[in-house]
Amino acid sequence: MPSGSVICIVDDDEEVLDSIGTFFRSAGINVRKFGAAEALLASPELQTMNCLITDLHMPGMDGLDLQRELRRQGRAVPVILMTAFPTPEARDAAAQLGIACFVTKPTDPESLLDQVTALLDA
Repeated sequence: MPSGSVICIVDDDEEVLDSIGTFFRSAGINVRKFGAAEALLASPELQTMNCLITDLHMPGMDGLDLQRELRRQGRAVPVILMTAFPTPEARDAAAQLGIACFVTKPTDPESLLDQVTALLDA
């Protein structure tokens, strides 16, 4: 993983934000956490983001809407989409939007870190 990479995590579940954030920080990864997609989009951290991990189902803007907005803004970063309710329709929509990885919750933090590392090393 390139040194200085910033990973943004967007999830309305504080426990998920804390567990992934803590695990990634313990691995020496720069992490920024957001409780909503709109908070990420309004943050200056958006400009330094190298990879995004986001939940699919959130109040307001969901993970697919967030990817649409990032694409509209010309922000091309690898996105990992997490959901506890995977459906074929959600997988298809994610693939059509160029989501790099579709992950079912709960997810193993080590596996998630491996995916982020592979995406950033590619």
